[in-house]
Amino acid sequence: MTWHEAIFAEIRFDCGAPCRISYFFQAKRRRLSPPRPQVLDVETRRLLVAQADARTLVVRQIFSGHEVARIDRDWAPGLSLEAALTTIRFDPDGRLSFTWLKGPDRTPVTERVSVPSIPR
Repeated sequence: MTWHEAIFAEIRFDCGAPCRISYFFQAKRRRLSPPRPQVLDVETRRLLVAQADARTLVVRQIFSGHEVARIDRDWAPGLSLEAALTTIRFDPDGRLSFTWLKGPDRTPVTERVSVPSIPR
């Protein structure tokens, strides 16, 4: 269990390589999220989660599961999305920063993208 804030926790279970499932608990409202697979990072202020969904990086609202962003790139072939991402984090301003390996030469590329709070 990881406490991201005093009233917000993530409970993560491994279900075999590279599978993992996370549940989120918000103590103030006594809410428990549905299972969220392949969580890469969490934004606690807006309650967003970045997830690997096959070869797509997806950002969803934690409790509703509504998709707010999809990011597709020319990830390095032969690698899972998680392996192609060398770093990923939500910045304090709410943007998502990530470094990924591009194409067959696996050239590192760093990006910083805006992420909406609500579905489009």
